[in-house]
Amino acid sequence: MLQVQITEHTTDGREITRYSNRKYRTMRGVGKDLEQFQRVYHEPRYTLAIIGEPEQRRTRDNSAAIGQVHVGDIFHCMWGYDMTFNDFYEVVAVSATGKTVTTRRIAVRMDGDPCSPARARVRPVLTGDRFIGEPERHLLQAYNNSIYIHINSFSDAFLMEPEDYVRTYDENHLD
Repeated sequence: MLQVQITEHTTDGREITRYSNRKYRTMRGVGKDLEQFQRVYHEPRYTLAIIGEPEQRRTRDNSAAIGQVHVGDIFHCMWGYDMTFNDFYEVVAVSATGKTVTTRRIAVRMDGDPCSPARARVRPVLTGDRFIGEPERHLLQAYNNSIYIHINSFSDAFLMEPEDYVRTYDENHLD
C-alpha cells in the first residue's frame, strides 16, 4: 500500500514525521493526494515523499462464464423494492472471444392482474414477435456457480436453465 509521508524539519533540528490517512494501491491515486499536500505543505521546511509498494490491480476472473452462453439462451432479472418486476433477455449474439453477449429484452406472458393482492404470474414469450427494445451488449460475469450480466445500477440478470423457461414468476405492481 502507498501513502504520503510528511516530514517537518524544525528549527531546533528535530524531524516530525506524519503520514496521510488514506492508503492507495496505485501511484495514480496517491499522486492526487500528494498534489493536495504539496499545496498545503509548500514551505521548504517540509519534505513530502511517497512510501510503500504498489499492488497489482485486481481483476475479476470471469473465465467460468466464457463459452457457457449460446444464442437463444435466456437471462432472468427480478427487481423492485416494494413492487416486483421480471425482465427476460434473450441472447442474440455471442462475441468471438465468448466474453460478451448481445441481448434483447423479450416480452412476458402475464396470467392475472399485477395490481391485485393476488399478484400476477409471468413467463417469457418464447416464440413469434417477442423482442422489446434495442440490442444491448453485456460482459459475461461469473459468481460461484452462476453466470450473469449486469443490466443497470440496480439489477443483474442470471442465466436460466431451459427447464425454467416454462416456469412462472411472481409479479406485483402494488406499492
